Amino acid sequence: MTVRMKSPLLAADLHVAVLGSRSGAFAVATRAALTLFALALSVAPMAAQIVAPAGRTLFNEGLLVRSLLRYDTFDEAASGQEIDRLRNVWAVVWGARPRLSLSVVTPLVGLRETGPAGDRRRTGTADSTLFARYDAWRKLVPGGFTRFSPEVGVKIPTGGTFGTGSTDLLAGLILSHIRDANWWIADVQWTFFGEGDNNLEQGNRWRADLAYLRRLIPKEKPGVPMLLLVAELNYETAERSQRNGGIIADSGGRVLTFSPGIEWIVSRRLILEAAVPIALGADLRGDQPEPNASLILGARWLF
Repeated sequence: MTVRMKSPLLAADLHVAVLGSRSGAFAVATRAALTLFALALSVAPMAAQIVAPAGRTLFNEGLLVRSLLRYDTFDEAASGQEIDRLRNVWAVVWGARPRLSLSVVTPLVGLRETGPAGDRRRTGTADSTLFARYDAWRKLVPGGFTRFSPEVGVKIPTGGTFGTGSTDLLAGLILSHIRDANWWIADVQWTFFGEGDNNLEQGNRWRADLAYLRRLIPKEKPGVPMLLLVAELNYETAERSQRNGGIIADSGGRVLTFSPGIEWIVSRRLILEAAVPIALGADLRGDQPEPNASLILGARWLF
């Protein structure tokens, strides 16, 4: 028996193949469990990480628009510099194929720098990034599924106030493991920077994220409205940057963050989210402002 269901709210087509069994009762029970789970998923949009860059929802033959507003403050550096940053990241994701999604991500940035030289404020856009994610392997089981999805991206120098002038390559791997009310999502992402404006080449970066989502409402089975508790560990490390072939001393380092949050699936087309990233430790090289307090608010619209 094969159960095939398609919905713009699903991460992908559900192809449930139930093979014969020595026990007819077991086969019937298995078919029923998988069918009920597929039906439950068909009326509930898929949740995802909030902080991790791979948190753009993967879905089937639909359109997702995500707006993420993040406010960051940084401790004063030895030079006396303080930084407040507001980023509004917009992502448009298109489910081009049952296993393939294409995305474009564009940040809007507001930056305030305060130091001995005075107060400086800047607002504008940053470079856009194009992503392609492929659902390479997936397995549907009673009460959940496991999915493995590689992703590649390229940041293009679209210009703007915060454009770097460089073309950068990104690659990532995302593993999703969903079982009933418990969701585990892990990902890694590498960023390889090219040379940009003023002969600046930022240090290559890699990051790893682990997210646990617990469905609080409803308790029995997926449905809408749905409330999920989210806990993320986010780790990022960066090599030192270079200019004209020389190392920039005040660059590079490592940051570990714990990010508790909530996701509220209001309807089949709207998800609201909030998180409070907390820096657990930072090992920054040279004189750099260290991350202090952060707040994230976001929304996802599915069409």
